[in-house]
Amino acid sequence: GKCTALVRYMINEKCIGCTACSRVCPVSCISGQVKVKHEINQNACIKCGACYNACKFSAIDRA
Repeated sequence: GKCTALVRYMINEKCIGCTACSRVCPVSCISGQVKVKHEINQNACIKCGACYNACKFSAIDRA
């Protein structure tokens, strides 16, 4: 596996603002309006991958 300290989850332009990622985030670090591209607070993100797994639109990149 990858060192989680080095992993970054980024929301890309495929985001349709469905809010699925923000609803599953255990630390509530994803913000955004419905139907608007969301943002991940990188300082608060615990790199758990819940958002990545919840997104049905391939709008979250794992880097």
